Amino acid sequence: MATKTYTVKTEMGNTWQVRAQVGSHQMIIDQPSAGDTGPNPLDTFLFALAGCVSTIAKMAAREQGVELRGINVEVNGELNPAGLAGKPSDDPVGFKHINISADIDADLDDAEKQAFLDLVCARCPVHDNLLRATSVSHQSR
Repeated sequence: MATKTYTVKTEMGNTWQVRAQVGSHQMIIDQPSAGDTGPNPLDTFLFALAGCVSTIAKMAAREQGVELRGINVEVNGELNPAGLAGKPSDDPVGFKHINISADIDADLDDAEKQAFLDLVCARCPVHDNLLRATSVSHQSR
């Protein structure tokens, strides 16, 4: 199957606000202590994971003939802000641990719900990028 490239270009002026036109949507990331005109990058990251899990659940349910009446996903991440603040830390700069909890509204027993969530997470690209190191390069222009 051919690969698909996603591109997001952001711009930031003299405030903390980061703007991007993503498809037909204007997105804003900001800092609560600055303008608070949008979620911060870490909240946005967790939202992307929850959104991907939810979307893949809908796709998988349709494919398996499961009537998914709804899914509520809670994602929380444990972060030691020392590295983010430029202070020495043995912890990673990013999240030390991320937990996904899903309330699945479908006619499945607990074991079937867990198996369904396992399948969903195995197919979720955002989840996969967290489990396996993704090559990231950076350069200034």
